[in-house]
Amino acid sequence: MVGKLTPDNMASASRMPQLLGLSPYATQNELLAEMIAHDEGRFASSFDGNELTYWGNIHEPAIIRRTAETLGLEQVESEILEPFFHPTLRLACSLDGQGVGTGIVRSLGNVVVHGGPEIDLTGRRVLIECKTTQAMTEDVPPPWRGPVQLQAQMMCTAAEVGVVAVLYRGSELRISIYRADPAMQERIANAVNDLESRRATSEWYPVVSSSDANVAWPQANAQEIECDDDEVIEACERLEACKSQIKLLQGDIADCESRIKEYMGEAESLRAEASDGGVVVVRWPMRNNRAQPEKVVPAKPASKVRQNTLTVKRYDD
Repeated sequence: MVGKLTPDNMASASRMPQLLGLSPYATQNELLAEMIAHDEGRFASSFDGNELTYWGNIHEPAIIRRTAETLGLEQVESEILEPFFHPTLRLACSLDGQGVGTGIVRSLGNVVVHGGPEIDLTGRRVLIECKTTQAMTEDVPPPWRGPVQLQAQMMCTAAEVGVVAVLYRGSELRISIYRADPAMQERIANAVNDLESRRATSEWYPVVSSSDANVAWPQANAQEIECDDDEVIEACERLEACKSQIKLLQGDIADCESRIKEYMGEAESLRAEASDGGVVVVRWPMRNNRAQPEKVVPAKPASKVRQNTLTVKRYDD
């Protein structure tokens, strides 16, 4: 509800799934590139929220209130305006909410106690991390939907217990209670220290995709290198072969479509018995295009970016 509180130039609890390579949405190299950009004075945040974050903020107070009622928490806070910092690591966090426990809570209904069937929360500080999602209800939230973030929050606040409260599809709240996990917290600490080391030397993480490589090496220098790595040579040969095959297949597709369309004429669909006994149905329907207002494309300055795909040429001696 109060917006981003943690500094942009250091790791935060919310980025821990990304830093550990557990996020399906962002990579380690994207986080490292962001930190390096900060160090070089080039970083400018461009995310101002979206429809999902808007409704997440709207639902947050209700999620905290319902979670506190369900768990019997007192002294509940939902407007925490200051970030928390780890005493030795470059790690910060903000909290959605917190409260103080008043008794024993057991796994029942929409409440799951991890690490045992029950937990005594009496007098204990309980952190509350809220999430909203359009995903189908899960028995256990995945690491990137709160659990890893919560462990980092415990590290920054010295809390020993916390809650991930997930509102699924706007109508079902699931409450997961976690104790501090020494193994995960050690993993987080190592990852934060590794990030700082890589940040100082610009040593990139192993790339996880073609686009991730563009994050690590966005600039190309006018040089050509000789390759003596057998695995890379084999990848070059496979890439060249695959691109050649794609080109041939695209030509075959165009030929097939031309022949089929000529046969169909004005018919919308065609049914044919395949040689293996199955049936192939081909459709060539109309498509409705909505009216579009005239658009004036704003001018853009010239820029250079490294191309996403590799160009391959074969030279036979």
